[in-house]
Amino acid sequence: MEELAAEAGITKPILYSHFGDRAGLADALAERTADLLINTLGDSLDEAAQMGDPHGVVTKAFEAFCSFIESEPSIYRFLVRTSLDEPNPVSSRLVTQIASRISSHLERAMKAAGVDPSPAEPWGFAIVGMGFVAAEWWLDRRSMTKEQLIDHLTNLVWGGLVGAGFERLVRTTEPLPTEGTATGL
Repeated sequence: MEELAAEAGITKPILYSHFGDRAGLADALAERTADLLINTLGDSLDEAAQMGDPHGVVTKAFEAFCSFIESEPSIYRFLVRTSLDEPNPVSSRLVTQIASRISSHLERAMKAAGVDPSPAEPWGFAIVGMGFVAAEWWLDRRSMTKEQLIDHLTNLVWGGLVGAGFERLVRTTEPLPTEGTATGL
């Protein structure tokens, strides 16, 4: 805490009065980072969905996620370790909000494809779990480029979505409807 206070140009008592203790500081960092990741990923999903390219939505989601972890590996590891080792409201919110956003897009796309949307929520959570574990592996090994990782993850998820009927959503000439309309992944 002493080093953090010095780096911030404040005294330790001020740091303690604002955050309480080291855990309070960690929670504040996790909260801020979770918000940033959730907003970045959500914006990418929404942008790709408006383009009417369901495959692109999957790619954009993994691009946003992988770019974040590449730019902030220490913060990402802190968040993931926290969520895996010591679940707390911030890490739970991170997983839940990202998975819910993905689930919402999946549900709309599944309805548009005329398939049963009931797997959308567990699939959204499974995709987030896969992304977290694959990212952790990639950060440790770096045995492929970020682009290769994105391609592999996209191919795995897209292959499953095509098997569920998403090939009907591949853009022909018209973009998919977005939020508030019939659908859009």
